[in-house]
Amino acid sequence: MTSDKRKERGDRARANILHHATRIASVEGLDGLTFGRVAADAGVARGNIQILFGDREALQLATIENGVSLYTDAVIGPARARPNAVERLIALIEGWYTFVEQRTLPGGCLVHALSSEYRTRPGRIRDRVEHHRLEARQCIVNLSTEAMRAGELQPDTDIEQLAFELTSYQASANVAALMEEADQFELARLASRQRLRAARGLR
Repeated sequence: MTSDKRKERGDRARANILHHATRIASVEGLDGLTFGRVAADAGVARGNIQILFGDREALQLATIENGVSLYTDAVIGPARARPNAVERLIALIEGWYTFVEQRTLPGGCLVHALSSEYRTRPGRIRDRVEHHRLEARQCIVNLSTEAMRAGELQPDTDIEQLAFELTSYQASANVAALMEEADQFELARLASRQRLRAARGLR
């Protein structure tokens, strides 16, 4: 019983630290994550963070996974619950824009932000960021493929091109959101909608 309570306290402390770390990283990048910085924001002792995570890189990697998990719960989960493939695809794309617009994380999409930060910095962190970039793109590819097979997208749709365009619009929109360029953000969202309509054979 004592060990269970200790584990519960540890889990709560870890969740609290990662909540603050993810918000910091979304705005300042992973370089902004120091034990001291996170401890101050989370209201815990710096030593507690070291006990729970070991070293700074472990905290950074855990922060990436926490940000992705937050996005999965907010966007991917609800999208997957839609009844057919094209609705799942539309919900996935629309959900991304809502996630960023509502500042679920103050810095918008964590993976897009970290892709810029770590694009020329090899190592474990870059590998994880790249993994999640590929995973996000593959999710679009998979749903688009399902939709095309179900006759919900045009049979000549270039799936890889569609995924490229949709993720490119997202990358542009994420920067626009951070720069408070609302018109550019809306242009990217509108372009995504129009691209999906065209892929469905709609005007």
